[in-house]
Amino acid sequence: MRKIVTLFALFFVGILFAQETGSITGTLLDKESNNQPLPFANVLIKGTTKGTTTDFDGLYTIENVEPGTYVLEFSFVGYETLDIKDVIVKSNEATTVNTAMAASAAALDEVVIKTTTKKESEAAILLEQKNAVTIQQKIGAQELSKKGVSDVATGLTKATGISRQSDKLYVRGLGDRYNNAYLNGLPIPSLNPKLKLIDLGIFPTDIVENLGIYKTYSPNIYGDFAGASVNIDTKDRPGKGFLEVGFSSGVNSNAVSNDFFLLNGGQYDEWGLDDGSRRVPVFLDIPNYNYNSTEIDYYPFDTSFNPVKRFNAPDGGMSITGGKTFTIAEDQKLDVLVTASFSQDHKTALDGTEASFNSQGGVITNFDNTDRYQYSTNTTVLGSLGYRWNTNNKILATTLFVNDTQDELREFIGIGSEAADITIYARRGTYEQNNLLTQQLTGEHRFKESKYKLSWGVAYNKAKGLIPDRRQLVFTEIDEGVLLLGDRTSPDLANNQRFYQELNENDYSGKIDFDINFGKDEDDNFKNKLTFGVAGRSKDRDFESNQLNYSLNNLRNSNVDFNNPDALLNETNFLNGAYVVLENLNPTRIYEADLSTIAGYVNLQYALTEKLTFNGGVRAELFEQNVFYREQQDLETSPFRTRKIDETFILPSISLKYELNSTSNLRFAASKTVTLPKFTEIAPFLDEDVTEATLGNPILKNSDNYNIDIKWEHFPEQSGELLAATLFGKYIENPIEKVFVASASNVNTFINSNNAIIFGAELEFKKNLGNLFNTEETIWNNLNFGVNTTIMYTQVEIDPTITTFNGSNIAPTNVERQLQGASPFLVNTDLSYSKTFDNHKITSGIDFNIFGDRVYSAGGNGVGDIFEKGFGVLNFNFKDEIGKHVEISLKAKNLLNPSIERYQDQEDLGQEFTTYKFDNGINFSLGVTFKL
Repeated sequence: MRKIVTLFALFFVGILFAQETGSITGTLLDKESNNQPLPFANVLIKGTTKGTTTDFDGLYTIENVEPGTYVLEFSFVGYETLDIKDVIVKSNEATTVNTAMAASAAALDEVVIKTTTKKESEAAILLEQKNAVTIQQKIGAQELSKKGVSDVATGLTKATGISRQSDKLYVRGLGDRYNNAYLNGLPIPSLNPKLKLIDLGIFPTDIVENLGIYKTYSPNIYGDFAGASVNIDTKDRPGKGFLEVGFSSGVNSNAVSNDFFLLNGGQYDEWGLDDGSRRVPVFLDIPNYNYNSTEIDYYPFDTSFNPVKRFNAPDGGMSITGGKTFTIAEDQKLDVLVTASFSQDHKTALDGTEASFNSQGGVITNFDNTDRYQYSTNTTVLGSLGYRWNTNNKILATTLFVNDTQDELREFIGIGSEAADITIYARRGTYEQNNLLTQQLTGEHRFKESKYKLSWGVAYNKAKGLIPDRRQLVFTEIDEGVLLLGDRTSPDLANNQRFYQELNENDYSGKIDFDINFGKDEDDNFKNKLTFGVAGRSKDRDFESNQLNYSLNNLRNSNVDFNNPDALLNETNFLNGAYVVLENLNPTRIYEADLSTIAGYVNLQYALTEKLTFNGGVRAELFEQNVFYREQQDLETSPFRTRKIDETFILPSISLKYELNSTSNLRFAASKTVTLPKFTEIAPFLDEDVTEATLGNPILKNSDNYNIDIKWEHFPEQSGELLAATLFGKYIENPIEKVFVASASNVNTFINSNNAIIFGAELEFKKNLGNLFNTEETIWNNLNFGVNTTIMYTQVEIDPTITTFNGSNIAPTNVERQLQGASPFLVNTDLSYSKTFDNHKITSGIDFNIFGDRVYSAGGNGVGDIFEKGFGVLNFNFKDEIGKHVEISLKAKNLLNPSIERYQDQEDLGQEFTTYKFDNGINFSLGVTFKL
C-alpha cells in the first residue's frame, strides 16, 4: 500500500509541478531556402540555461519555463543571430513564437555544417528514404510511439506488405524461411528451433531507434533472402541526461472473465482458499529437473498432471530507461544508455477447435471443445556504450539480454479417431523458456573529409531454447462422466508422456565495409561511391529432446478424475509397480547442425546524369551447411548421417533511381538471391502436437530466387507525407513448402516444389488531412491518415510423383495452387490525432489491418489444402504527456476479437472443414511513465 501511495503522490506532484510553469513553442524557417524549415538551429532563453534545437521540421519546444518576460535567441552556423524580445510566458499556457532566419555576410558555400540526424523522427526517416539510392522503408521510434506499438513485430506490421500470424512474419506472402533479422546490421539467431527468424515480438520498442525493412536485395546483406531483411537499430545516443520509469497494467477480456488454470508446477504457495485449490506462483516458476531420465528407478518428478486454478493477476509490467552523453574533451564524447523492462500477460481461449480430416471428410481427430490458457513473461535488458573521439570516429559496444517464458495449458474434448465413435479427453501442459545474449562491437571511421569511410562490426549470439516440462495425458470416456487413462482407440503408449527439449546455439558474425567516395557535385557533395566488403558467419546448434512414456499396467481399468489424475499417477503407485515410466529411445530425438559463410562483395553507386543514379554490385558467398542426424530405423549408437549443402553463390543486383523532380523518384531494382532450408526442415525429428505432427526431410535443397521491383514515390512539400506505388515480381526455382504426407497420421513435411511465380502491387499513402482539404487551422490539421495495401497473385507447380527421403509419396492433391503462406491481399490503415492543450500534449489513434486467406499446409492424398482464414485487427491508443515529467497512456488491442481459424478446403466434397478455431480476446492496458 505504501508503494501505491508513493506512486500516486509522485504522479500528482508531477502534475502540480507541470501546472506551475508554461512553455515556448514554434517553427523556425529558412529565408535562404524559400522559407523551408530550418533544422538543428539553437534556441535559447537569454539569461538562463534553458534551450533546445529545432528538429527536421524546424519545430522546437522549451518546456517548464517559469512565468515571466524573456528574450528568445535563435542561432545557426552561417546565419545572423536573431533575438525576439518581450516573449511573455504565462502559467499553464504555451507561448508560440514563429520566425525565420537569414544568412550572414559569410558565404554559405564556405561553411561546412556537420549534424547528427535524429533517426527516430518520421520526417527524418522519410527524408532518408527519399534521398536513398536503394529502395528502403523505415519506421522510427516516433511513429511507433504515436501508434501505441509496444513490440518490434507489431511495429513491422505497420509497414507495406507485412503481416504476422502467431510468431511468424510474412512479407509479400513469403513466410519465415524467406526473411532475415539483423540487430544493428549484424544477424541474430532464432530461439525457436522451428523458425529461422527470431520472434521479433520479444523486442520491446523501448530499445528501438528505427526499424529498417529492405524488400529488395543489396550485396551488403546475406544472400539467403527473398521476402525481406529486417534491421533493428537500437538507441545509442541519449544526449543530455535523462531517466524514465514506466509502469503498466492491463487485462485480457477472455482471461479476466473466466477462471485461469495451469498445470501444478510443484512450487506454489497456498493462497486464499482452505482447500488450497487456488494458488499463486513464485517468481518465474521454473521447474527443477536434475535427474537422469535413463535411470528412473525412483520417483523423480516435482511437477504433477493436476490443473490448478491460478491467481489471475493483471497483465502489465515496468520499464526503466536512462542515459547521458558525457563530454570528455572538446570533441570527445561518451554515450551511456541502459534500458530494462519486464512484462507479463495472460491469455485465455475457450471452446475452440483443433481437428483433422481425411479425403472423404472423415474424422482423424476432432476436438471441438478445446480450452487454452497461457501465461507469458518477457525480460529485456539493453546496454550500450559509445565513444566518439571526434566527428569522424566512433565505436559502439552493445549488450542485449532477452528472457522469454511461456506456461501453457490446453484441454481437449472430442472424437479421437474415425475408427470408433468414442469421446476422448486430453490435456497438455507446456512450460517453455528461451533466452538470447547478444554482444556486439561496431565502429565507423571517416578519413580525408569523408572521402573514405570504414565500417566494421563483430557479434556473438548465445541462444538457448528450453522445454523443461511438457506433460500430456489422454483419457477415454467409457460411460457418461466415467473416464479411464489412455486412448482406447489406439495402443500407442506415447499418448501419455513427459517431454523435454533443449536447444543450444552459438552464432558468430563479422563484417568490414570500405567506401571510396568520389566525384563531387556543384554543392561540393560526393555523388559517387565504390564499396568493398567482406563478411563471415559461423553458427552451430546442438538439439536434444527426450520423451518419457507412461505404461499404465494395472491402472488401465481404473476410473480417473479428469482434474485429479495424480490420484493414480502418484509416487506410491509408481513404487508399487502400478505403472511404469519408460524412456522413448527414439534415435531422431538428437541432431547437430552447423553452417559457415564467407562472403565478399563490391558495389558501385554512380550518378549517370544529374537525375539518374546507378547502384549495382555482386556478392560471392562460399556457403556450407551440415546437419547430422539419425533416421527412425537407426540405433541410438549408430553414427550420424550427414546432409551437406556446399555451394558457392554468385548473387548480382542492380538498382536505378531517377529523380523525376524535387519531390518524386522512379526506382528499379533486380537481383538474384537464394533460400536455404532450415536445420529443422532437414533433420528428420518428428515434432508431435496433439492433432498434427511435422517431420523434417533430409533431401531438401536450396531455392534460387529472381526478384524485380519498380517503384514510384512522391514526397509532398509538407513534411511527413508520402505517396508511393510499387510493382514487384518473383520467380522461385525449387521453393520450399510445408505439405501433408499421404498417411493416416496427419503428418506434415517439407518439400521442394518445381517453381513458383509471384506478381504483386503495393500502394502507400500518408497525409495530413488539413493539407488534403486545404483547410486553415482546424481540427483537420491535427489528423494524419495513412494506408498501405498489397495485392498479389501467386502460383506454384508441384511434381505429382514427388516423394520424401524415406520414399513416402506426397501425392499432392493440387499440382497447381497458390504459394504456401501467401495472402492474395493485405491492408494496413491508421488515423492519428495530435494536439497540444496548455500543458497537455495529446496523441491518439486507431489502426486496422487485414489479410486474405493463405495456405497453412498443402494437401496430399486427396486431402484438401489447409488455409489460414484472413481476419482483421483493430487497435486504439491514447497518450497524454502532462508537462515534462508525466506521461499517461491507454491502449486497447484486438477490439474486434476475430476468430483465428484454419479450414481444410475439400473441393471434391464441396465443403470446408474447420481444423482450428480460437479467439484471443481483447487486451486493455493503462500505463504511466515518469520522466525524471
